[in-house]
Amino acid sequence: MRRPRWSRGVVALLVLGTSGCVDTHIGRSDTAGAYGAGEAVTVHPREIDEVLYNPGMGFADFHFGFGHPPTAEEYPHTTVAYFRWPWAELEPAEGQYNFALVDRVIEQAKAKGETLAIRIVSEYKTGTPQWLLDKGIRSVKETDGIFPDYNHPIFLDYHERLIRAFGERYGRSVDIDHVDIGSVGCWGEWNTACCVGVEVQCKEFYPTEANQLAITDWYLKYFSGTPLVMLHGGPLKYAASRGAGWRADCFGDYGYFSPDWNHMEHAYLPVLADPVIAEAWKRGPVQMEVCGYIHEWYERGFDLDRILDAGLEWHVSVLNAKSKPVPAAWRPRFNEFLKKLGYRFVLRELSHTAMSQPGGHLLFPSRWDNKGVAPIYHPWPLAYRLRSSSDQVAAQWTSSADLTQWLPGPSQQVEDRVVVPETIPVGSYHLDVAILSEDARSAHVELAIEGKRTDRWYAVSRVEIR
Repeated sequence: MRRPRWSRGVVALLVLGTSGCVDTHIGRSDTAGAYGAGEAVTVHPREIDEVLYNPGMGFADFHFGFGHPPTAEEYPHTTVAYFRWPWAELEPAEGQYNFALVDRVIEQAKAKGETLAIRIVSEYKTGTPQWLLDKGIRSVKETDGIFPDYNHPIFLDYHERLIRAFGERYGRSVDIDHVDIGSVGCWGEWNTACCVGVEVQCKEFYPTEANQLAITDWYLKYFSGTPLVMLHGGPLKYAASRGAGWRADCFGDYGYFSPDWNHMEHAYLPVLADPVIAEAWKRGPVQMEVCGYIHEWYERGFDLDRILDAGLEWHVSVLNAKSKPVPAAWRPRFNEFLKKLGYRFVLRELSHTAMSQPGGHLLFPSRWDNKGVAPIYHPWPLAYRLRSSSDQVAAQWTSSADLTQWLPGPSQQVEDRVVVPETIPVGSYHLDVAILSEDARSAHVELAIEGKRTDRWYAVSRVEIR
């Protein structure tokens, strides 16, 4: 069990409103040296059983349906938009990067309450820019585009320039959920499956092992601090050992194409036999793209429970269902799935002193559960505030706890020491708790407890300043 570091002057004030807590205990503290003289309060928030549509998890808003989204009755609410762009669209002329294209989609996603997941492709449709191919880069026409020579020195040079430019622009951006290491092979999926009839040429043009690692390193370097994923066809163990998560592009295939072979058992399970990849979810997100469409699963009588159980076992955070309707008969089962997908934080217990004074100290030990199957992958801070009866924030602090380490399983213990501002007026204050956005501008995450306010802070208790 990981215990957070103490941080002088950092506060952890957890707030429970009386309507959102049960078993509130008030009594004389036996640890006066820690809590200060006076009574200690322990509150136990009441857990809720609802689907939480939190950032960085749940169903994806796929670009195929971005402009014509399904209705709320047909598709769960989304917080992640997943877009793929051909290199030719992102760099239409040498050195002229089309940031405006990405910025425009980011703004559209933000208007929908979403952050963006990105994949760059160098083969599909327009693929590699013609101006680059004209520099003497060999290529071959295949079923869905142009397959370039990934090993050509000029191609490698411009490939790195592209990743560097977009990494410098969007790496560590609060608007980016994750980046797909996907600018290699058919559809950016690290394979040659599109090379029907030209297999020999594609195999020759496919990047060598050394160049695969070099390309992976560019993403790790230029998107440092941004969650990354890689399809299992690439050097996934290498990427996972350096913090990347993984993705699969035919989730749910237990016989979609053939009764004798399927992706779930014959492609993904062997990959997960490697413990480095099996444990990748602890450091990077797991994203799944459904095989075909969910309504086809329903029509063909697929075993939905078997599919969803595999997703939970593999610690999936984002499910790309291609923005196609989910059959109404299956929606309740998907809702139960969404209650476990990704992370789900429950504040089990918070203790604090009932009274302090300006310039005084408060100690706030608390206990949290993550009832989901994955952690968060962004450094979103746990925060606390004192709020007056007139709804004015009198003090606000962030905790020293690292929530990216809050894995499913044993409860997380948090202990934060707070310093009450010297200038705070005496009075009675609500104690609120929230998980903030990465830029700390607003509350960001819904908790699985009662007490949520319209600003996504949770009122959990009261503190007297005298």
